[in-house]
Amino acid sequence: MTLNGTREAFIRELEQGGAGLNLARAAFLMAVYLGQPFNVNEYLAQLDALARPLQGAMQAKTSLADRLDLLNSYLFEQQGFAGNMQDYYRPENSFLNRVLDELTGIPITLSVIYLEVGWRLGLPLWGIAMPRHFIVGYGSRESPTYVDVFNRGQVLSLHDCLAIVNVDPINGDTFRRKFLKPATSKDILYRMLLNLKQIYFNNKDWAQAFNTVELLTLVNPAQVAEVKDLGLLALHLNRLQDALFYLKRFLFLAPHQQDIDWIKERVELIEERLLQLN
Repeated sequence: MTLNGTREAFIRELEQGGAGLNLARAAFLMAVYLGQPFNVNEYLAQLDALARPLQGAMQAKTSLADRLDLLNSYLFEQQGFAGNMQDYYRPENSFLNRVLDELTGIPITLSVIYLEVGWRLGLPLWGIAMPRHFIVGYGSRESPTYVDVFNRGQVLSLHDCLAIVNVDPINGDTFRRKFLKPATSKDILYRMLLNLKQIYFNNKDWAQAFNTVELLTLVNPAQVAEVKDLGLLALHLNRLQDALFYLKRFLFLAPHQQDIDWIKERVELIEERLLQLN
């Protein structure tokens, strides 16, 4: 599949929306677009194969707690999935195919695999995008069990969640309503891309940062600040026509931002440079 073909397939997946959006497929397409060469259907089949051996044993378990214990034992003890604590910020930790290959990743990618395997087994699981740490909810939405997939399926209390993000317990109810609610598939994809964006910025890998931010704008077009970043990254890459397009689009979408005068100056400079080239 070509780069444009992958982008179009990613867009089509996003258009499914809600429960129709295949999280794993979208995450795999994202990885392909960002330079990971593999066959998406083969890796989707790997997820199917990963879940298949548990189907009989899972049906034999009658309690939610026993089913959770079985999933944790299978993924972390038998299969060997683990958090990558030694090289946390390597980009590969954010690519679902690499996590499947290497059995190691960061909280959000490990959680996606956990969700995908659990969903194939009919388990009531959902993602939770806490600040700085992604976890999984399990069981009843009204009284869930919180699971830290990065730490081998450790079960967390509300107090544990508050401690992870350094929130005073007095604010526990507000925190639960705001940050322990189920994350949509688009929320999860956006968070994965934000992680990659930060990594590429830190590594000064501007080309990959541009491609990542491009996907961010597809997942959440309302985040107009990403349009500005696309323009500035294009300028950094000397892609002047692209820079002009995105910065002008940002001026149209957000004409009252604090740095608007600075952006207008950049636009004028780009237009001058383009005139000089003609």
